[in-house]
Amino acid sequence: MKNKTVKMVLAVVVLGVCCGAYAGVKTYVAHQEQKESEEDSEESTTVFTASTDNIKSLDFMVDDTETTFEKDDDSWVKKDETDFPVNQTTLDSAASAIASVDSDRVLEDVDDLSEYGLDSPSNTIKIVTKSDEEDGDDITTTLYVGDENSSTSQYYVRKDDDEKTVYLIDSSCVEPFAKSLNDYAQMEDFPAISNTDTITKISVDGDNFYELSKDEDTSTWSVKGSEDEEKADSATVSSLVSSFGSMAYSSLADYKCDDKSKYGLDKPYATITVDYQEEVADDDTDEDTQDDTTASGETADEDASSVEENSDDAEQDTESDESVSETTDETSEAEDTDGEEAEDETSENSDSEDSSEEETKMADKQLTILVGNETDDSSRYVMVNDSNEVYTMSTDTLSALTDKSEEDFWDMTVSYVSLNSLGSLKVNYQGSDYKVNVSRETSTDDDGNDTETVTYKLNGSDLDETTFTTFYNKLINMTAQKRLTDKYEPDGDAELTAIFTEEDGDTQKVAYYSYDTNYYAAVVDNKVYLVNKMNVKELFTAFESVVGTEEDSSDKTDSDEATTDDTKSDSTDMPGESIEEFNDSTSETAGITNDSDTSEEENADSQETDSTEE
Repeated sequence: MKNKTVKMVLAVVVLGVCCGAYAGVKTYVAHQEQKESEEDSEESTTVFTASTDNIKSLDFMVDDTETTFEKDDDSWVKKDETDFPVNQTTLDSAASAIASVDSDRVLEDVDDLSEYGLDSPSNTIKIVTKSDEEDGDDITTTLYVGDENSSTSQYYVRKDDDEKTVYLIDSSCVEPFAKSLNDYAQMEDFPAISNTDTITKISVDGDNFYELSKDEDTSTWSVKGSEDEEKADSATVSSLVSSFGSMAYSSLADYKCDDKSKYGLDKPYATITVDYQEEVADDDTDEDTQDDTTASGETADEDASSVEENSDDAEQDTESDESVSETTDETSEAEDTDGEEAEDETSENSDSEDSSEEETKMADKQLTILVGNETDDSSRYVMVNDSNEVYTMSTDTLSALTDKSEEDFWDMTVSYVSLNSLGSLKVNYQGSDYKVNVSRETSTDDDGNDTETVTYKLNGSDLDETTFTTFYNKLINMTAQKRLTDKYEPDGDAELTAIFTEEDGDTQKVAYYSYDTNYYAAVVDNKVYLVNKMNVKELFTAFESVVGTEEDSSDKTDSDEATTDDTKSDSTDMPGESIEEFNDSTSETAGITNDSDTSEEENADSQETDSTEE
């Protein structure tokens, strides 16, 4: 038993010594290899060299398939598929990379190619070059690519039939041959719209459908989806429209698609359609120019004929009166000269038109983008127009279109009526009614220059322009954070109601209701906007300044007279009237009320002036 224990201990000791010796030998060998590598780094061995002009073909593995690209004159073609759109730059770069292959370390007398991954090469590159001799045969050189040395970023290769020599070559010689087939294809450029100002319609049909349309007269945009068409926010639409000028593909997925279902394009995730215009050559230009030239020629001939007739008449006059004959001859010569100059000028103009630049015209175009499945790199497959090519495009680029709905484009301006077109404004604030009339008078100075003077009156009394416009700008520039799409039933009366009457009689009404701790509900027709409560409070404060200014600047007598005058001109201005009653009559009386109010108020002012003078 004791002997067995001693033997076991000795065996363990021997094993430990052996392991230590193995580790030492391995370290030594690695050290020697590194030393040899450092010594050999100063020298390099040429593995392959050739002029790129002499390279006739490159044969290598692409997507686990042997693929050959060969030169046809000065262009690369895919040998078994001549219609393949070869990217000439990519193949030229590959040829340049393999034209000069050097190794800074050569391993000779190699017994086991598997140590370098050369028993089953990852790629085999065959290079066919022209012979240096004029009638010589082509030369084929084969490089077998093995494993990558991760510490040096180099690859192990062997050449032709030599299985005893292994070279370490730079990765730049190998990587151009490690792509997928589509990487060697020429990508088409996305048909970006150079002038996005010509876009007139954008429609997106997917999970949500919406359509943006541009009014050619006003250049304003509207949006339509499942609801009625309404005004769109100009800034939001402008950002979307401009994106069509910079869209680009990410990569080519299929240069000749014969099965759209592989990419989800048979039933697209979304379909994007854009109507726009593009400048094209005017094919009718030459015909028009030719017609114009012919017409000019006919005119010149008629002028020449007329000159000849005048000359004949002059000769007849000469027989009866010599003095008149001399004068007539001079006139005839002058007319002949003018006729010749006219013919020369016509000819020059015709030549000028022929040599002018080709004329262009605007043609209607349409861009259609089919959006398919998502890829593994945050992209989606797309097909454009009638092309059979499938590309990928960034999801971020597409989502700006496909992930929107009509609500995202709604104009959030609550109630905008330009001050320049305002005739009157009726306001009910906290149960009291107020009316602002706007008067415009045009005067002409001695130089004929027109000047427009605008005055404002609140309930018949003069109103400070700055105070009113400060309030009015807040009123018409009020914007909402969002819109309610569900039915809204106000809880209580509106705190402020405003009715705009434009000079042409059009009216618009907005009512502000307290909604919650954060918002006021602004109701315009059937639209309900949620507006920041602080902004509405500022609006109320501005209107209180308008009312306060009116009360401070008018004494009791003036107020009574203004009320009487206003009552005469428009019975609907009586205190305590309802906003709804005014709304019914405003469109019929707006223009008359402004004129009569102004006239009677001027009479009242005149009476006050006379009283003061007395």
